[in-house]
Amino acid sequence: MTSFDPSTLFRSRGCSRQWLGFVRAMAEEFAAELPDHELATLMARIGRRFAQGHPIGGCAALDEVEAAANRIWADSDWGQCRLQEQPGSVEISHAAAPLTVALPGRDWADGFLAGVYEGWFQQLGMLAGLAVSPQPPAAPDLRRLRLARAA
Repeated sequence: MTSFDPSTLFRSRGCSRQWLGFVRAMAEEFAAELPDHELATLMARIGRRFAQGHPIGGCAALDEVEAAANRIWADSDWGQCRLQEQPGSVEISHAAAPLTVALPGRDWADGFLAGVYEGWFQQLGMLAGLAVSPQPPAAPDLRRLRLARAA
């Protein structure tokens, strides 16, 4: 498994200044037109599209999935993740995603990460009836998601 220090990652990266104004303006426009649940769905669709463009590759074990995901996140400067198996679920912690800097307080933005991870697990043959869903964040720079049976 990789080392995992969310505070160091978050403070050293954040969101590029060249994109910050654009991303915030786009989010304001989206929020003016769509309710939060629809924004989360839209962000999940964008996340699944990202996963298609950044395939996870063959992985046989959860630690391989984590390593492959972290290579993709590192290449795109999107923080890092930790995947932990729990009874009946996989807990996903994602540190230093730029959206947490660009869109503070907009929990619907977590839909992007949920869509990416769900897309990757689908590439690996995820069973029908499972889904990735955002969980209450542990901290502003540490997002939480869960792969489990869909409610």
